[in-house]
Amino acid sequence: MIMPKKPVDNDELENMHNKYSRLTKIIFLIGMIVVLWAAIVFIGILFWGYAYDWALVNLDAWLLIDSIIIAILIITELALYFRYSNYKEKAVEIEKPKPEFIGGKKVTVFTYPKGMDGGVFSKTYVELDDHNILRLRALMVHPGELWTNIEDQRNTEL
Repeated sequence: MIMPKKPVDNDELENMHNKYSRLTKIIFLIGMIVVLWAAIVFIGILFWGYAYDWALVNLDAWLLIDSIIIAILIITELALYFRYSNYKEKAVEIEKPKPEFIGGKKVTVFTYPKGMDGGVFSKTYVELDDHNILRLRALMVHPGELWTNIEDQRNTEL
């Protein structure tokens, strides 16, 4: 089974979803054709008065063949489903941030304001207990202030 070794992007997961959706439709179509053929053989014997083995083999053999084909299609469909869901779970697991440790203690990060990526931050470490450290990241300089100052410097130099 193929497991992702690097973070999986959404495009790759979407391509896999589209490919498996097409395969599911093809499997469903094959299953419907097999069931319809068994129905035609049965109707031919029952209503049209054909011989019991008019379709190369008798009705019992066709029902057995159809059952085997449908079982194979169901197994294939389940394999596709479990492979996709397993791949998706592994992709989500890989994208989760790995816990950070300092001196054998787990570091938990709290950023204020929440969701802020750019700017200048202060970092303060607080030891909570024997196993945990809290890293407080507080915004000191907003990213907007940094970029406007750089633009101002460029404008004055010109």
